[in-house]
Amino acid sequence: MASKNKIGLIIRHEYLMRVRKKSFWLVGLLTPIALVAVGVLIAFLAAVNESETTTVGLYDLSGRMASRIEGDDNLRFVALDVASLPLDSAKVLPLRDDSFKGVVVFPADTTDDYSVIERGTAMYYNENVPMSVQGTVASQVERIIKDRKIERLGVDPKVLASTDADVSIRLVDVSQEADEQTDGNVVQGIKLALAFILCFMLYMFMVFSGNMVMTSTLEEKTNRIVEVIISSVRPFELMIGKIISSGLVCITQLAIWVVMLTGLSIVGVAGLSSVLGPDPSEISPQVTEQMTQTVAQTAPQAVAAMETDGGSSGEMAQFVAQLAQIDFLSIGLVSIVFFILGYLLYASLYAAVGAAVDSAGDAGQFVMPITIPLLVAFYCAFLSVENPNGPVAFWMSMIPLTSPVMMMVRIPFGVPAWEVVVSALLLVAAFLAVTWMAAKIYRIGLLSYGNKPTYKDLWRWIRMN
Repeated sequence: MASKNKIGLIIRHEYLMRVRKKSFWLVGLLTPIALVAVGVLIAFLAAVNESETTTVGLYDLSGRMASRIEGDDNLRFVALDVASLPLDSAKVLPLRDDSFKGVVVFPADTTDDYSVIERGTAMYYNENVPMSVQGTVASQVERIIKDRKIERLGVDPKVLASTDADVSIRLVDVSQEADEQTDGNVVQGIKLALAFILCFMLYMFMVFSGNMVMTSTLEEKTNRIVEVIISSVRPFELMIGKIISSGLVCITQLAIWVVMLTGLSIVGVAGLSSVLGPDPSEISPQVTEQMTQTVAQTAPQAVAAMETDGGSSGEMAQFVAQLAQIDFLSIGLVSIVFFILGYLLYASLYAAVGAAVDSAGDAGQFVMPITIPLLVAFYCAFLSVENPNGPVAFWMSMIPLTSPVMMMVRIPFGVPAWEVVVSALLLVAAFLAVTWMAAKIYRIGLLSYGNKPTYKDLWRWIRMN
């Protein structure tokens, strides 16, 4: 009982000490603001970039292409006068006129299949031409040449277009009752998003909190405060208290981030919409009249569609039915188990590293072997999404150092109960073994100063009684 009280006091002390620091609130408050600000800035710049109109000149020596090249709101094509503008002058036009991003030169071509144009078209530019512009020009030329080849073959374009097919495979879970079977595409998408969210959250949590445990231990060791602390508590109690308190601190900070990010995202999206969206006062009467006519024409059809198949209410009911297929309760419970066990495992390793070294620079050689399994698991998680029950996913979910991250990916897609139990038991066994070794390193390393430890030293500390 006394040991539990001591651990509880350590947890309370470490938690309050960290949440009362100005740095905790600065990071907790400024990080969401910075993330939202960056996101809004990127969205704003992307919108501004899309709103910019790019002008490209068309120098058509063949007389076949310029009139058939089509632009859009962001890309404008200007046909240049071949008779009055020499070819050499056209090629350097972007140097003389900043309004032109580039000039496309179509060679003279008298062939029936546009073969010269197909091989000899070039774009001359002064600055880098956006890839979207290059792609648009290429697709336009390909369309024209393709139409010409179809025409030469005597094939009706309408007949050719009628052969196009748009196949969409509908996923249906046959384990459900016939009246409960719904489209599984939406369900798979939700599971995929959930898998990535859980995987990323656990990865970031273990890295962030693990470094917090290591930093806290290293600070106390450097300041020689630990010599006073271990006079009243055992090193193992101190380690467990630090691990639990750091986890609680991270959860607190995560909760702050979630609340702030949600609120700031709503404000940021609203603000961005008000900046980029059209001003109602600037809408012309013609546009208003056209919108009114469109609504008047489509409203009866929309009402009829809603009366026929339930409209949006039917779609909402179907979406709810699809969500009901996902066992969120089981996913949540299993995720919490692996979340806790994975954190405890890696936090023990980070605590041992913090106790073994005297400075953050010396910790690098021991932190790397810890982070490598996490990186491997995170990389394999992306590979295993397409086949969450494949051999890679299975074995990576059985190895304790990678199983927490991998299980986060597999759980939404359904994992056999025996695999979950075996993986959890292996993880518990690994945690106990690592905690035992870490406690020995922690006990000896806390009071060791001056000498940079090696892996041989750590093994010797583990073997000591």
